Amino acid sequence: MIKPSPEQEYIINYFIQNNPRNRVLLVEAPPGTGKTFTAVTTAMYYTHFNIENNPRYNKKVLILTFSKNARAQIEKQLDILSSHDDNWDKYIEITNFHSFFQKYVWAYSRYLGLKENLIIMSSKQRREKLKNKLSFISDYDGDNNEQYEWAEALLEGDFRPLTNKGNVKPAVKKLIPYKEDIMNVIKEINKEGYIGFSDIAYYMWELLQKSQALLNIIQNKYNLIILDEYQDSSDLQDKIVKKLIGKSNKAIFFADSKQMIYSWRGASSERLNNLLNDYKGEIEKKELIEVMRFKNRKDIENILKEAREGNYNINNFNSSENIEYVKVKVKDKNIYSREIKNHMFATLKYKVFNKLPKYNETKNKSIGILCRSNEQVSFLKKALREEFNINSQTISNNEDEHDIICDLIEFMRKQQTEINEDELCREILKYIFFVIYDNNIGSIKRNKLDDVSFNSLKRARLEILKTISHYVEEANEEKDYYKCLSNSIKLISNNNLQINYDMMSLVKKVLHFCSYSEDRIMDIFLQYQYLKAFKELIGIYVLNVHQSKGREFDYVFLIDRETINKEDNLLYVALSRVKEKLVVFDWVV
Repeated sequence: MIKPSPEQEYIINYFIQNNPRNRVLLVEAPPGTGKTFTAVTTAMYYTHFNIENNPRYNKKVLILTFSKNARAQIEKQLDILSSHDDNWDKYIEITNFHSFFQKYVWAYSRYLGLKENLIIMSSKQRREKLKNKLSFISDYDGDNNEQYEWAEALLEGDFRPLTNKGNVKPAVKKLIPYKEDIMNVIKEINKEGYIGFSDIAYYMWELLQKSQALLNIIQNKYNLIILDEYQDSSDLQDKIVKKLIGKSNKAIFFADSKQMIYSWRGASSERLNNLLNDYKGEIEKKELIEVMRFKNRKDIENILKEAREGNYNINNFNSSENIEYVKVKVKDKNIYSREIKNHMFATLKYKVFNKLPKYNETKNKSIGILCRSNEQVSFLKKALREEFNINSQTISNNEDEHDIICDLIEFMRKQQTEINEDELCREILKYIFFVIYDNNIGSIKRNKLDDVSFNSLKRARLEILKTISHYVEEANEEKDYYKCLSNSIKLISNNNLQINYDMMSLVKKVLHFCSYSEDRIMDIFLQYQYLKAFKELIGIYVLNVHQSKGREFDYVFLIDRETINKEDNLLYVALSRVKEKLVVFDWVV
């Protein structure tokens, strides 16, 4: 067992003292201070202490976090600290909010007035359903992202997007008078058996409000709840957690006020102060101070200390042994001008490529290229792949992956019906373009699939397209569309195309099963996402700063620090992802 620091030891032993002063601890835990180790060790020591003092002890410690990635990191830490003979699963439950809520909502769906076999909609399905159901609201534009994202999350909370001046964005402001109507439409969709991720917490709250007996069972089951990254919780998640803790259970809230970057999803800068008020007389606040991640890299430790104290003057950051400052010299800085922006990005890609270390230096390491915008992410991924022949790895994209899984379920339902040759061609090509980066295969273009017919595919000169047309013809005779798709995906993986290996892996996992059920496919999907979150990061990753939260990279390339610095805490989060070397890129005119 790793020897804890004095401050870690205080937290680990807090609830196994004879007379702990309080039943709630709030722990300020900056990155690199061993938060995950402290949380897991606390759960283990607490459980061991109770078993030793009561052979009939049958309660659990619940470790509750926000994402599959964070859950995987905590489970990995438990594996490291455990011996093979330990049976911690019986006493420690590690899960994330959505999975924990879903378990109870699914079990009590009929009690909540919902169907038994609930289907979690993909964002694509949800957008289409809301577009149809909200057609009575003339101001609702289902293609407007701001309107859709506000409307679809209403059961979880009213997260109104604001302009730079702090006003509600005009597109959303028009919908506010219809808020109750929109919520009722979402509930109607839920009663039809379709539910969104952002609805699940609403029904968990309804369930706890409705059944005191169930609340008593849950409270009795978990007499210590450990919360991770609590600064990012929404109001509804906060209410549910406090309900589960109740009047007598113990709790540890691990949080870092400097990493609160999800205000647009309900996180509040007042969340931690509210805890101190809500549990007044029952709560103690502690802080993990000693940073252990950087070993002898004092320059990185110091830059993080400065950033944490709010010293964000980007002109004062200088290159050092483990920090390199790269000036990206451009004629002008204006991302709103297409011409100027294209020049900025074109200059940037060569700077990034030239700073990438040699493969031998990083073959077992991770490089995180962190951007402010998704546009920068897409540009750099494409440039690395097409111009420098470098395939970057991907952090699990839940939305795109969920879309393809739900589309596959819909396609497999068609196995029971009849699809004409033209429609089947378009379906097959849609999935092919899901698993490749190319924008066209011969004469078939990604953005013009609606124009594709069986005859146009059959007339194509490219051998791969002729083979696919043969599969389609065969499927139409045998009425086996599943086999057609499976053969086409296998064909694609053996041709000279730019493969999206993550999507290819997911599609192949689903197509591996000749017989299927919707539940089985969703199980495969969830297992795939979980295993991906558990996997060690090795290789080059291009992602936005929000996606990087909770992850660490040996090398961090920080793109456009000046823009990142404009948002509270975002620069600190980006800087704190690094373990060994930091390379900062800034535009200079």
